[in-house]
Amino acid sequence: MDIKLPPRSWLLEVKTTLETLIQRYGKMSGSYNPANRPVAIFDWDDTVIYNDVGMGVFYFQIDELQFNFELEEFWNLIPPCYDSEVCRANYEKIRNLPVNEAKKLPAYRRYRKFFTKTIHDLWQSEGTARLALLQVQLMVGFSPEEIVLIAKKAIDLEMSMPCSFVSIQESDTDPNPITAAHGIRIYQEIRDLINLMQVYGFDIWIVTGACKYIVQPFAEMYGVPSDRVIGIEMAVQQGKFTEQPIEPVPYEDGKTDAIKKYIGKKPVFVAGNSQGDLAMMRYCEDTTLLVDCGDSYLQQKAVELGWLVQPQFEVAT
Repeated sequence: MDIKLPPRSWLLEVKTTLETLIQRYGKMSGSYNPANRPVAIFDWDDTVIYNDVGMGVFYFQIDELQFNFELEEFWNLIPPCYDSEVCRANYEKIRNLPVNEAKKLPAYRRYRKFFTKTIHDLWQSEGTARLALLQVQLMVGFSPEEIVLIAKKAIDLEMSMPCSFVSIQESDTDPNPITAAHGIRIYQEIRDLINLMQVYGFDIWIVTGACKYIVQPFAEMYGVPSDRVIGIEMAVQQGKFTEQPIEPVPYEDGKTDAIKKYIGKKPVFVAGNSQGDLAMMRYCEDTTLLVDCGDSYLQQKAVELGWLVQPQFEVAT
């Protein structure tokens, strides 16, 4: 029986190599052992989906005032050099109002702009790894179940939004608006690949630098069980998140550490798209796929290390 991926927008060489990989390790292989299934690992953002679910949920929390602002631990997490006091001062003016009423006021627009600007400035100054951790730390005071509910609402909203940049202004005449990328889409090509690998007996895992509890409900849309998602987690006390991360934090080298801790064997396949995925892509035992989002360093590494390179998939905007 031939193993075939739907062609869609796969490069022919990539598609053929993936089909051969499944043939070599899947149920049709003479060496297949159902008690020791081959492991395939996927990053999430811009690998399995278009855009960044962590940022999508984060923007939703900002817009809908979905943080535990009453906790000093929350405010202490944001370095004061990033104008957190401006954000807090404007939040205080709307804190006792229903969200729909708060959104009508100038203080809300200033709060929204400065909170978003704070996060963008920190991202630019301190890097993606720092931002990814902070996003999850700012969930302090929520239970895992509450974060799952917030994530589901945010994902539904992002899936319905155009893939575009939204301008955020503190007034209609604001000369310095900031922009936020919105719109999440499923890469059907990757969904096909995951489904085919599952049919042929692969053990599918998601290893993401986003919050585990954000990605879990999204991964289930791909048929990936929640216990096969590794992401950033905070320690829980009395049912609520603290600001203390559980090690290893799955970003950069931490992804490889997390694979060793939670999976316990080398994958035969890894797909990623960013330098945060580089360590686990190099840890792969057989076939590595770079979903090419234009990073010249990764493009060079892919050539040096013999990885598959697939241009970023097109999605409906």
